[in-house]
Amino acid sequence: SETERMQKVYDYAMNHFKEDIKLKNVASLANMTIPAFCRYFKKRSNKTFSDFVAEIRIGHVCKMLDQKDVNIAQTAYESGYNTLSNFNKKFKELVGVTPSIFAKELKSK
Repeated sequence: SETERMQKVYDYAMNHFKEDIKLKNVASLANMTIPAFCRYFKKRSNKTFSDFVAEIRIGHVCKMLDQKDVNIAQTAYESGYNTLSNFNKKFKELVGVTPSIFAKELKSK
């Protein structure tokens, strides 16, 4: 069913977000071509698959920053980001502030 298909995709993303996720692997998991999967996912979730993965990764970073005194760059790499510039851009886009400001705000609470 459609719910099971989306659940497989969701579970895969949750279990592999720290890795480099290939769209062809996720599409094949859903038994679709890449373009068909992209249209399907966007229609079902109102966001692209890459935006979905970014939200998972940034959420993981926020949890790590909240739990302990950690290096921001290290949390980015541990969450699946390969470049800090891409990480910083996505973080600010989703959270509204830079990772360093976010970490400072957490410490001041």
